[in-house]
Amino acid sequence: MDIVNLIKVILGVLHTFVRFLPLGIYFFAYLASVLFKDRRAGIILGGLVVNDIIGFTMKKYFKFEPNAACAIFGSKDSGNTLGFLPNTHTEVISFLTAFFYSNMWHKYQFDLIPFVFLFLMLLLTSWSRVSIGCKKIKDVFFNVVVGSIFGMLFYYFVRKHYMKAEEEAKGTGQNVCDLGYDNYKCSEIRDGTVVMRDPEEKKLKREEPEDSGDEGWYETA
Repeated sequence: MDIVNLIKVILGVLHTFVRFLPLGIYFFAYLASVLFKDRRAGIILGGLVVNDIIGFTMKKYFKFEPNAACAIFGSKDSGNTLGFLPNTHTEVISFLTAFFYSNMWHKYQFDLIPFVFLFLMLLLTSWSRVSIGCKKIKDVFFNVVVGSIFGMLFYYFVRKHYMKAEEEAKGTGQNVCDLGYDNYKCSEIRDGTVVMRDPEEKKLKREEPEDSGDEGWYETA
């Protein structure tokens, strides 16, 4: 395989990765919320659903005609295409990026790895959508702006619940109290949570010796 074919294969893999990226985000948020009972993932999943409902409504209202090159399943050269999701890839990634960036801004805490990762994903998605003929640069810019606005607005409305879910995930409360174990019981004291061990089999109480009432031994003559 020469260098030209290798580059084509790498580009094809990148385009395929971007094509299924929104579905991957959906599945990851769903599995994390169901299997790991992570409320943060559940909040993000709810935001993605609300974002798609808004996008579907806007497309119906403005009678938007989809581009076959943007379909998740199928291709622009085949007659069988399926868009599947109402919002564009760049809009979904922008929504997710704006949500996490807003969280960093709200906490005044900069997290380098998520910041760089989401930024690179946004650049990769924008490049892929333009290079395959799905979107023009102005369309990508519009989708990024719309997705960012929706992401920031959604975080504004759910920030208290998301911050609480983050605090639970960092401590022991979620690991013990919310995972359905029967041998633990949790009690809240003001703003904190106290986790106490509750054995499955109760130990038998030791019987206390009964008071015989004898004050001593007396010898008889």
